[in-house]
Amino acid sequence: MSEIFETERLPLAIYLHASGSLRFSHCEPVDAGKVQFVFLDPSSLGDQAELEFENGAVATAKSIFASQTFLRRKMSEAQALNSENRKNYASCLR
Repeated sequence: MSEIFETERLPLAIYLHASGSLRFSHCEPVDAGKVQFVFLDPSSLGDQAELEFENGAVATAKSIFASQTFLRRKMSEAQALNSENRKNYASCLR
């Protein structure tokens, strides 16, 4: 049983954060320009929360916009860190 829930889907991540369904942990770069959102999920509620999202669950507009701003900032930080790590790795190969 995993204690984390991961998704690359920004709209789902925004909903999970805005609704308080799961507690956000961090973003991880996965592919060129993509990130994975990692949430703490000790009670294994992530799949159920995702199903609720797919079925039209709601969160307040204020929470949605605040979560979108927060998660986009975290995405940018993860992408910048990944870019810096690639540069450092390339310089080590020279």
